[in-house]
Amino acid sequence: MIRQFIFFTLILFSASVLSNAQNVVIKSPEYFRSPIRDGYELFPDSLVYPRNAESIHIPDIGMIGRFEDYGFTNLKKVSFGNIDYMPGGLFRNNNTIEEIEFNGFIGHFDCSLVSNCPSLRKIVFHGPVSSTGGPGFAHNCPQLDSVIFEGAVVNFGLGLFPEQLCPRLANYTNRGAFLSVYNDSLTPTATIEQLRNNPRLISDLERIAEWQAEVLTATNSGWMRAWQYQNAKILLPVLEQLNSGKFVVLKGAMEHAWNLGDDVKTDLEILKESPAYRRDTVPKPEFVYSQPSDSLLSLSRERFNLDSIAGNGDDISRIKNLLYWVHNNIPHDGSNGLALGARNLRNTYDCSKRDSCGYNCRALAICLTEALLAEGIPARYITCESKKWDTDNDCHVICAAWSKTLGKWIWVDPTFAAYVTDENGLLLHPGEVRYRLQHDLPLVLNEDANWNNLSKQDKEYYLDEYMAKNLYIMSANTLNQAEPEGETSHPVGKVAAVVPINSNYDNAHIITTDDEWFWSAPNQVK
Repeated sequence: MIRQFIFFTLILFSASVLSNAQNVVIKSPEYFRSPIRDGYELFPDSLVYPRNAESIHIPDIGMIGRFEDYGFTNLKKVSFGNIDYMPGGLFRNNNTIEEIEFNGFIGHFDCSLVSNCPSLRKIVFHGPVSSTGGPGFAHNCPQLDSVIFEGAVVNFGLGLFPEQLCPRLANYTNRGAFLSVYNDSLTPTATIEQLRNNPRLISDLERIAEWQAEVLTATNSGWMRAWQYQNAKILLPVLEQLNSGKFVVLKGAMEHAWNLGDDVKTDLEILKESPAYRRDTVPKPEFVYSQPSDSLLSLSRERFNLDSIAGNGDDISRIKNLLYWVHNNIPHDGSNGLALGARNLRNTYDCSKRDSCGYNCRALAICLTEALLAEGIPARYITCESKKWDTDNDCHVICAAWSKTLGKWIWVDPTFAAYVTDENGLLLHPGEVRYRLQHDLPLVLNEDANWNNLSKQDKEYYLDEYMAKNLYIMSANTLNQAEPEGETSHPVGKVAAVVPINSNYDNAHIITTDDEWFWSAPNQVK
């Protein structure tokens, strides 16, 4: 009797193991650890499906992980309900999948949603979408010929490129309405008239507004709050023009998110909110600039024939000639730091040529400062940092050169061969650029600004985004010379920083709100 019991127990246990082996258990991918929207489950304990299922349905869910990791053997179709977030690579290396169907609302999906799916033919989004990643969407899906959007999409970031290796996908089918697009020749945006005449699309946009409002007011929606705030800025004026009642709801949620702190603000918006500078009478040292007769400066001037490189024009043309020379002869590589050894022009140049490498923006700015000083042009390198200086590992270092012709400092950036003017062509210094960004005054970036002669820079990215972030705090060395820091046999200066009122910055020897002192003229020209 005991033997029979053991025998049947083993049979039942074996059947259970076999059953479990035939199932796929989907658990939380933990991209978010708390709900994106308060009161909505982020992920159930688990989802269980037969491993050999040909078709499965994913119910309403906060997020979903990549299907490549689950081990389905014969999965041909997946349908989804409502989803707050889907990662890039949702379907990757899935040889059997043929069709993907989204039946509900989608909050956001990242770029490269599908890749290396040789049997995939069709993807349909039946419901509204708040935002997409982009511009890549699909890669190496040779049978994919149909991607359909039937609902409204606020921010459509997708494009199409030959290198995506989806030869049958000629376009995205738009049966709904896109408010903002990556490529309007590929997928044009909807007009207000089109939306007004379509109650279904208005309903979609109001559903998106409700979802965005929930994300913006959630206890801890992580990075999704900041991203959806930017998308809400696209949707809000459309709702207003449609006289939608959801306009007030979304506007209130945006105000709530804005008042939480800087998370939803762009770098330019943060800079615009910066407190003012304040002049003071606290004694501070003067900035000192080595004369061209300095022995180290003389070595560089003679070694590189800087007189010839600078030319015989006015000081503005000489400054620009030296800017371009450093830019063209020492590549930028932010990951490579500074050259080992002395931080001077000769060593950095030689190491770059010897090792066929570039160096970071600080190295290039120190080199340009030295070249300018060697030619009798007062100059200093300016370290530009963000409001989040204590957690943001990215800063940018540029130069300010004194133009005797203009009687002012001017911005010169050897990393990007960049300088900046106002609408009348007047060259500006970093403090003036900062002020103009804060007050929406015209700024013009030189047309030939570029990175390593490989990629062109434009005002919208270089100034409105990158430098808007990094002009919150500026600092400079009080003693400007060859080898201003690092390994050297001579005394070095102190770091002086100009900061807005009430800044928490403490990473300098001298910290002041007095921008007039910081941008004072060199002593020899006062």
